[in-house]
Amino acid sequence: MWWDPNNLNGFWPLWPIVSQDNDRNRVKEGNEFYQVYVNQDYVGDKECVAQGDGGPSSVEDYLKSRGFGDLAIQTEGNQIRIQADEADQAEEIKRNLSVYLSIR
Repeated sequence: MWWDPNNLNGFWPLWPIVSQDNDRNRVKEGNEFYQVYVNQDYVGDKECVAQGDGGPSSVEDYLKSRGFGDLAIQTEGNQIRIQADEADQAEEIKRNLSVYLSIR
């Protein structure tokens, strides 16, 4: 082809090329995600990959399967907030959730 649209005939465009790199761009577009907090400490992002993933309820189900019951779990917008009364329990929840969120 006599004209290559990718070549630009040796000229650079006059307009600046701006890259917007923020936290939202690091999560795949189109997927729902939740930021998970335990006692106001950020633990990680829960990304909903499949349609039947369950979102916030899957986090609660996971914690119950690990023996953590009677937790105060609230969902506000894209945040899941978990309140644990005891500091030792909160640390154990954070450890479990950090593993769970890294593999999901």
